[in-house]
Amino acid sequence: MSKIDDLLAEEGAAAEQDEISEELMQVNATRPNAGRGTVVSVRLSDEEHGRLQRAARKANLPVSTLIRLWALDRLHAEEQEVGGTVAQRLERLERAVFQQPA
Repeated sequence: MSKIDDLLAEEGAAAEQDEISEELMQVNATRPNAGRGTVVSVRLSDEEHGRLQRAARKANLPVSTLIRLWALDRLHAEEQEVGGTVAQRLERLERAVFQQPA
């Protein structure tokens, strides 16, 4: 056997001899996004990606988390009809003020 094989064999044997500390046995790993099974890919220009990175850094969040928050916020706004273009919002406001049917 070569020196590398001998060293690997020694390290492997030593690792098998080590006991796992009680502290390590009590660690509970969590996966906060385990319920989110779908991954969506988007294509961005370098400039757009840079802008997202700066915004995420400013918010102290990973880029993917920021994108998810923004997307879910927009979906919520759409469902509540608070989003849309200026013209769409103005139309909703006029309907509400003048009580015109949709």
